[in-house]
Amino acid sequence: MSAPVRLSLMGAGLIGKRHVEHILARPEAVLFSIVDPMPAARELAASPKVDWFPSFQDMLSENRPEGVVVATPNQMHVANGMDCIAARIPALIEKPLADDVVAAHALVEASERAGVPLLTGHHRRHNPMIQRASTRNQS
Repeated sequence: MSAPVRLSLMGAGLIGKRHVEHILARPEAVLFSIVDPMPAARELAASPKVDWFPSFQDMLSENRPEGVVVATPNQMHVANGMDCIAARIPALIEKPLADDVVAAHALVEASERAGVPLLTGHHRRHNPMIQRASTRNQS
């Protein structure tokens, strides 16, 4: 068995907290750090005893994860995704990927040019009700 993937979380709000729960519950992953300038994020990092950083750049100076989950406010997704690409760290970016199609295309093109994987998180895809509906439509 390979070592668990080291993940950092950017954005410790409602959705970020859910990502923390899921990362902590999986043996394939380890929560490496939380990046968010708010004091509540520092408190969130204290419970699982992970590093806390107020910014992505602060994190990079001390701690390099193997992947980043971006769960910041929607208007920050493109800038945060570009930071991950520049640092050559794969990222899962919560939906929406961007505020508009032009910005989404720019982010995807930057990812492809750099060869840095990006994934858009869409939790409803795994909702049992949605899976049942999808299966029924295939019949």
